[in-house]
Amino acid sequence: MSRYNRAFTLLEVMAAVALLGILYTVLARVAIEGLRAEGESERRLEASLLADSRLSETFSTVEGSVAMPPVGHSEVTEGDFTIALDVSMFQPPTEWELAGSEGPAPLLFASAPGAPGAKALRTVELTVSWLEAGAERHVSRTMFLVDFAQVSAIAAAMQAAAPAPAGNTGEPESPQAPDAPSLPSELELP
Repeated sequence: MSRYNRAFTLLEVMAAVALLGILYTVLARVAIEGLRAEGESERRLEASLLADSRLSETFSTVEGSVAMPPVGHSEVTEGDFTIALDVSMFQPPTEWELAGSEGPAPLLFASAPGAPGAKALRTVELTVSWLEAGAERHVSRTMFLVDFAQVSAIAAAMQAAAPAPAGNTGEPESPQAPDAPSLPSELELP
């Protein structure tokens, strides 16, 4: 038996070491990417929980009802996160064609006499942002709030501005009267 058959040559050892080096480099890169993805996922979950918590704290009162936020923009920093709150009057999409529709506007989009714009419905956008690996990441929440006090005020103003039907003596009519005028369904109050 020759001595070359009993052991590895230097060339075979060097090839095996090079192959292991390439394999370990690829595995290390995959492990680092996995850790980075896990960290980003953890930060995104933390930001989502913070956004949900902040929404529930901001708009709930002691009685459990929803507090109507003022229109505007506010921003605070909490730890590594920046929390931005934007409250605006709801703008219906043009596809809804509310401006050109016949008849009265739905109550949520009606304007009080002398005060243009939708007053009862608000859009609330809360964005939690942070820096991750040199890029800004963010989580957003959007919700819509109805101000029932404004709905009541708009309905009352619309009722007061509506012309009185002919023959109205100022006395309330009985509910059984078949010819009694009634408000459109979107103006009825709860």
